[in-house]
Amino acid sequence: MKKRIAALAMAGLMVLSAVGCGPSVSGGGSEGKEQETTSEKKEESKGDGEVVLQVVDMSDSTKARREEYNKKFEEENNCKVEYTVLAGDQYQTTINSSIKANTAPDLFALPSGVKLSTAVEEGWYMPMNDYVQDGFFDTFAEGALNEGITTMDGQVYVLPESANIVNTLVFYNKNVLEDAGVDTENLPKTWSEFREVCKQVTEAGKGKYYGMVEGGKQVNRLEIAIRALSCLAGSKSNDIGVISMVDGKNVLNSDAMIQAFDFYSGLVQDGSFHPDSVNLAAPEARALFAQNQAAFLIQGSWCISTWEKENPELEFGVMEMPVPDDGAKGGLPYIGAQPWMGISKTSENPELAAKYLQGLYSEEYQSGVVEDGGFVSAVKGVNEKYMKDGVMKDYYTLALEQGKLCPDPIVGNADAAAVYANITEISPNLGQIVQGVLTGKTDYKDTLNTLAENTQKEWENGIKKAQEGGAEVSAADFEFKNWNPLEDYTAESYESR
Repeated sequence: MKKRIAALAMAGLMVLSAVGCGPSVSGGGSEGKEQETTSEKKEESKGDGEVVLQVVDMSDSTKARREEYNKKFEEENNCKVEYTVLAGDQYQTTINSSIKANTAPDLFALPSGVKLSTAVEEGWYMPMNDYVQDGFFDTFAEGALNEGITTMDGQVYVLPESANIVNTLVFYNKNVLEDAGVDTENLPKTWSEFREVCKQVTEAGKGKYYGMVEGGKQVNRLEIAIRALSCLAGSKSNDIGVISMVDGKNVLNSDAMIQAFDFYSGLVQDGSFHPDSVNLAAPEARALFAQNQAAFLIQGSWCISTWEKENPELEFGVMEMPVPDDGAKGGLPYIGAQPWMGISKTSENPELAAKYLQGLYSEEYQSGVVEDGGFVSAVKGVNEKYMKDGVMKDYYTLALEQGKLCPDPIVGNADAAAVYANITEISPNLGQIVQGVLTGKTDYKDTLNTLAENTQKEWENGIKKAQEGGAEVSAADFEFKNWNPLEDYTAESYESR
């Protein structure tokens, strides 16, 4: 156990030393500050015989509730919970290092971009079916547990943290907009209107505040945003990490994708982005927004509870993502509940880890995080009973209206996961190209063409390798000809492909 703790701590220290080179912004989430574990707040270990449960994830917005839960869990189970929250890139580095060193924490979240099939094949997690109580899985809402996403061959390996909803709505800062002379009762609805308002705010701010702030250091957030914008223009681009095909080709250089880049680039050329955007992690961008340094921020519902706790003076609201001037040709894409946390295959305390997980999905815990705002539960009945925060209700309503459930190839055919396991992501990816736009580069069309061409080759090779490995999958599994991007892609849609 000490070996596992030491290795994880060392990986975390290596990550933190790199973070120290970045900007320091007060008021942000834990991802932008020095990381800490609950063990650091407690006394030193009570002895070699004490049971220690290590938990690592990226859930900074629920950190306060988790620490409260951890204390109660420790008291009730006579153990110590070492809980660590890391940012996206930091998390990837730490977890990958610990897995390679065979020192993974007892409970950890599946890193972004990694498919469950890969994690199971490489022995990251153990199935939890034999460790949880009978009926536990029945407490989840329909669509929360899916074969190929959370489950393999009927065995549940990971659970979703929450129900998945759109995480690309626009938050607006009422104080900044009003100071710049913008009517907050008549917010921009189209790309042109949004660009004009951002320009007006930036000019009025004279360096004090800007139209937009972005967490440009996190390429995953940039990719999510640009895919969402392109979908509004009709690209039929799926959610992050998922390949969509139209007429046998990926959509990474489609006209709609280029239109989205044009819109984004226009904001940059106007000087409407906060100048530090390219160097900010998402929590740091969120903090600057709360400090009245920007009028708009594209992020998800997790911001709500963080601002209400850390920045109670902030006056903010949420609005739909602006659409192309000639109208929306699609909605904001999102896929069903996604994999989150599982029990490490090397855990020495799987029963205790399973008990910890079950407590996280109890009505007692889930009601608290939903009441805090910014969280949508994957457990039956919780949202309807406990969602009371006004801004969160607005977010939830807008997400259901503008968001459209898009198809997931793995849900359509679990063998599609074998393709993802046989491909290497092309660089620069979409998020990295957007990152370049933030620095003023305007030659993204050629770069997008190259990305699309190389991705297509990699994808075709991945399909071939998957087939050679026995997977029953083809290019057709990544194309959904009955997909209307202005409507939800339902279970019935999969059946009628």
